[in-house]
Amino acid sequence: MPDKRLNELREHLKSRDWKVVGETAGEDGRPAIWQIKRKPDHGPFHLEFESFDKGEPAQIEQGFAVRIRELKQTSIYLYRKRNEDAWARVVSELLSALDELDS
Repeated sequence: MPDKRLNELREHLKSRDWKVVGETAGEDGRPAIWQIKRKPDHGPFHLEFESFDKGEPAQIEQGFAVRIRELKQTSIYLYRKRNEDAWARVVSELLSALDELDS
């Protein structure tokens, strides 16, 4: 799925040594779950993607959230149209939560 935000999220994960080791696609090809791992003896952990528009195959810019399955209280909204500061902040929050989970 060629999507700018998904690619950016993947690159941010990679920059912190996280690897997407498994992917499950939803019924329309959008990501549903990414299995991610950093250390051989921890994980994998799961990023679960949610669409807010259940009726049509929405793109990530039209309303997506991602949550860490193992930290049910941790989720971020990926819809940050034209707000790069907010996008950077939520990605940083997600990465920090993953780092704590993996420590």
